Amino acid sequence: MENVIETKENQLRAWFTRGKDPITKVIDGLDIGWGGVQRWATGRMPPIEDLHLDIACGYATFLAQLGWRFPNAKLVGLNIDFSGPHRLAGSLLLEAGVRATLVRADARRVPFPCNTFNSLSCFLGLQDIEIGFGWSGVRESIIEAVRVVRERGLMILLDEYPFSQFKEILHDLPVEVLDFSERTLDSQWTQEIAEKAIELYARGWVAQARHSKGEDQEQTYTQIYQRMQKDLEEQLSSKGYFIPFGPIRMLTLRKTSRK
Repeated sequence: MENVIETKENQLRAWFTRGKDPITKVIDGLDIGWGGVQRWATGRMPPIEDLHLDIACGYATFLAQLGWRFPNAKLVGLNIDFSGPHRLAGSLLLEAGVRATLVRADARRVPFPCNTFNSLSCFLGLQDIEIGFGWSGVRESIIEAVRVVRERGLMILLDEYPFSQFKEILHDLPVEVLDFSERTLDSQWTQEIAEKAIELYARGWVAQARHSKGEDQEQTYTQIYQRMQKDLEEQLSSKGYFIPFGPIRMLTLRKTSRK
């Protein structure tokens, strides 16, 4: 199964990065598989054979992984938009050979009744929500996620937050932790690739922050870029290469009844 999924990743990555220069191919290609983390994550997940919601699904790359690992799952992907770069989500799923329903909606206001889904996931979407709507937006999104999952249903959260922050997000919610683990990306980038990457990532951060145009955008860009550049320099000095993200932490939860 792992070799089959890795082959599918490579094929989808070639499609996703077609026509791009070699450096951009490496940077954009990370979205497919996220340095082996997505394959690792679905391999740790309990089987999904029914209705499953993936919130803040972005390009739908994690939906593709879910479809490859769990072909009998009824997948739904929710994202605040499917415009700009995310317009590729439908085409990506088609290329991946995975069937899923895409719903345009804010994760803070999920348009489904309570107890709709057997399970739910979020792959690196919480940090995007935090960039756009702050910590309160993350909390609202998790409350909504818990609401739409059935009792004893599973929730899989993957992000860079340490366990202490996950506990803060989940405070007072009817969930129990079944598993907590982490994984480092298997990507090791050269300085040339890393320098181009942090420029793109800092610009992406500004776009997601939903600032008004002008000075606020440039100020945010400078702050984020300088922070990323410091991390880049420290990694190159200590390791000789750059790992763009991580480690990624995976939290597996079960919804419980309120006491």
